[in-house]
Amino acid sequence: MEDEEGYAVLNRQPKQRQPGHPSGAGAQVSQLQTRGALNTAEKNETRIVNSTECSSHLEDFRSRLKPILCEPHHGSLAEGSGCKLCPRDWQLYGDNCYWLSKERKAWTGSHEDCSQKSSHMLVIQTQEEMDFIQDVIRGESYVWIGLNMTPPRGTWTWVDGSPLDPARFSVSGPAEGNRCGRLKDTQIQSDVCGSELQWICQKEAAMI
Repeated sequence: MEDEEGYAVLNRQPKQRQPGHPSGAGAQVSQLQTRGALNTAEKNETRIVNSTECSSHLEDFRSRLKPILCEPHHGSLAEGSGCKLCPRDWQLYGDNCYWLSKERKAWTGSHEDCSQKSSHMLVIQTQEEMDFIQDVIRGESYVWIGLNMTPPRGTWTWVDGSPLDPARFSVSGPAEGNRCGRLKDTQIQSDVCGSELQWICQKEAAMI
């Protein structure tokens, strides 16, 4: 075929792609996707294996620690049994560990120190716990506990957000302004939060 000036014009039609046969670029993309899926599956399988091995090693580690750290119950450690542990210098009672400071701080500084130890200031729940705390205090004059006066109504509140139950424990002394709770023997007293006293921290015991 020629145009008006006599030049030959080539009529080239685009090459039709056979159905079911992806182009070269498409085949490469498909291969990369498949390879990526296989790599992901291999990584997931590796994670599962590593997690299983880690759990197995951890259980073996615990079984080795139990005879060393746990006191036998009725002379033996039953299969599947465990014990509760506290950090060094902490005392165990029930499900919790308790620690008495040696230095003195204001109430806010005491609160911050307990937080740094992944714990909170003492929250007394029962009379039995109050009786146990006397062994922790060991006759110290006054110690801060996790109780302070919260505005605007001026109610006594524990650091865990629960209100003081007046039927269980009462606080002697002023009940207004910037006041915090201190413990002397089994008596909770009101004091200005800026006073520098020892304090008690409390945390949940670790189960092994």
